[in-house]
Amino acid sequence: MVKQHSQIINTLMGVCDLAVVAGAWAGAFALRFSFFPHYGGLPATQAVLTNLVIVLLVSLMVLASTGLYKPRRDKSFLLELGQILKASVIIWGILIVMIYFMSEGFFTRGMLALFLPLLMAGLILERGMFRSGLRFLRRRGWNLRHALIVGTGRLGQLTYLRLARNSWTGIRVQGFIDTPPDGPNAATPAHRAGGGEVRGVPVLGTTGQLREMVESTGVDCVFVALPLTRGDLLRRVISELETTSVDVRVVPDLFLSRFPAAVSVSELDGMPIVSLRVNPLEGWPAAYKRLFDMAGALFGLALVGLPMLAIAVAIKLCDGGSVFYRQRRISYGHRAFTILKFRTMVPSAEATGPEFATMNDPRCTRIGRWLRSLSLDELPQLLNVLRGDMSLVGPRPERPEMLERIQKEVPGFPMRLKVRAGLTGWAQINGYRGRTSLRKRLQYDLYYLNNWSPLLDLRIVLATIVRGFRHPNAY
Repeated sequence: MVKQHSQIINTLMGVCDLAVVAGAWAGAFALRFSFFPHYGGLPATQAVLTNLVIVLLVSLMVLASTGLYKPRRDKSFLLELGQILKASVIIWGILIVMIYFMSEGFFTRGMLALFLPLLMAGLILERGMFRSGLRFLRRRGWNLRHALIVGTGRLGQLTYLRLARNSWTGIRVQGFIDTPPDGPNAATPAHRAGGGEVRGVPVLGTTGQLREMVESTGVDCVFVALPLTRGDLLRRVISELETTSVDVRVVPDLFLSRFPAAVSVSELDGMPIVSLRVNPLEGWPAAYKRLFDMAGALFGLALVGLPMLAIAVAIKLCDGGSVFYRQRRISYGHRAFTILKFRTMVPSAEATGPEFATMNDPRCTRIGRWLRSLSLDELPQLLNVLRGDMSLVGPRPERPEMLERIQKEVPGFPMRLKVRAGLTGWAQINGYRGRTSLRKRLQYDLYYLNNWSPLLDLRIVLATIVRGFRHPNAY
């Protein structure tokens, strides 16, 4: 029944996609020849219909090849959105190439210019409505898939909670399959032989009864959620499931680490490769971010140039010392650079070695305490951004001496060095700056690394401006 439902859904989805393509083509034709001057009359009806058939065939081939008809219930709309944009551009590119290999009357360049945005908008709207319709039906018990989860430990329970939370997938967990005790002296819970519940879901048996449970429950898929320490059992379970017709999903326990990374899966000559640590700012994102930094730094310097000059004069008049405070910091790739700040402490502040600033620190000058409270001492770092030492947005840079100590206390902290240090960051706008938890700061910094996007950078910059620079831990 599930396979029949999938075939019906894919067929209906294909029909709707082709209807959107035809509508986008008709819309492009109407806009081109209704609102723009044209000479030589309208194209012949036969030519228009022939062109439409060609466009539909090309579109169907491309949409199918980009994975838009693969039955994956766990696919997010963001992933589907990327596939839609990719397919639309490929369709558009193929039609452009066809202009140069077919007669000039095939279709006009003006139509193609209008066709691409209409196609993208139409497919996104249609797929979004299709998803909403499926969610509505699945909430009412239609088009469901039933699953078992192998493993009752933390990973198995997390798998169940994620499936329950994302009910739009239509996957319902029928029960858990427990595992034999790990080790000769391991304790055996009461539900090992079947019976009992985990998270309110019945435990149907153990892995020794797996095939029997799959056949008796009639489930469609099995989620194998076993820790890496049970590698031998994992291989046996997968081998056992190969003798059944159910779909098998293996949930690795990679995200159970204290500081999880964004896991991605790629393929090399048929061999799957799981990437745990990748730099999100390689390729075009790096070029974009550098342009964003330069534009933002130049705009910022133009905006606060005069206030910075006034601050510099005030510091000089205060005690006659240097205006700027220079300090070695660590940024991208463990590279050291000299960070610039307005000097806020007396010249002999670090005579006994580097120390964190404290509230009401006696080393602060009168104007320095005010500058720190408003974070205005950080403004010269716009020059660091312009020079390429730092970025507008990113994890805050650490001192080399402090970094060694932090690394011992908080494993995983060096992962922040995959990108340039920032003038502001996700941790800072969420309140984690100064003498706050290093572990929480790391969690927020890793969230930024794993979820980077141009919009996230813009959001952080705007939040920094709107919320202001004052913070209880700025001292």
